[in-house]
Amino acid sequence: MTPRAFWRQVGWVFAKDLRVEFRGGVTLRMATPFAALALLLAPLATGADTALLRRIGPGMLWLVVILFGMTVTLRAGARESGPVRDLLTLSGLDPAAGFLGRSLASALLLLGVTLVLTPLMVVLYAPEGSPGWGWLALLAITGVMALGLLGSLVATLVTGLRDRTALGPLLAIPLAVPVLLATARGTDSAISQRSSLSWLLLLVAMNLALVIVGVLLAGPMDETTR
Repeated sequence: MTPRAFWRQVGWVFAKDLRVEFRGGVTLRMATPFAALALLLAPLATGADTALLRRIGPGMLWLVVILFGMTVTLRAGARESGPVRDLLTLSGLDPAAGFLGRSLASALLLLGVTLVLTPLMVVLYAPEGSPGWGWLALLAITGVMALGLLGSLVATLVTGLRDRTALGPLLAIPLAVPVLLATARGTDSAISQRSSLSWLLLLVAMNLALVIVGVLLAGPMDETTR
């Protein structure tokens, strides 16, 4: 398969997953409101300690994004099980292209959730300092991309298992801890007007590792789950 054909397949899977998501509306009607509610309830649990709220704001933002984001990405992977996966295989879809397309679609959905929650975090937690928006944008893009790749990889690993609904989050959440640390610490540095370069490079390295692992495992996992 030529590179052009491969990336055309990636784009087709990307567009397909977005169309399915927009028709179902799970992210817009369910995940995002519940994520916003979770971010809203956290200050009530910690009390009116303004200094504490300012410190935990970035961490709470990314914790909520990861918890609800894994639900979005794992659900997207669960849609392509059984007959749907067989039909895509018979149509000539490269498993690696399917993995990358699903990951990109999930990352875009998570980026939308993050953009909705960020102003809410600023209002509720009032972090100190004037944020470096350039750093925040780069951290958000690389962070949600890592989550999209991780969710698609875990969904691929648990495809075909009877208890995949329970196993998926149990595998994904612990693996997402490095992403949580890098995004939360990087966001905190950006808000404090410090360089977030080291955290950004860590996220870039995570993305590259997940792309390599996901592409290499996509074909063998597709064969074993038939």
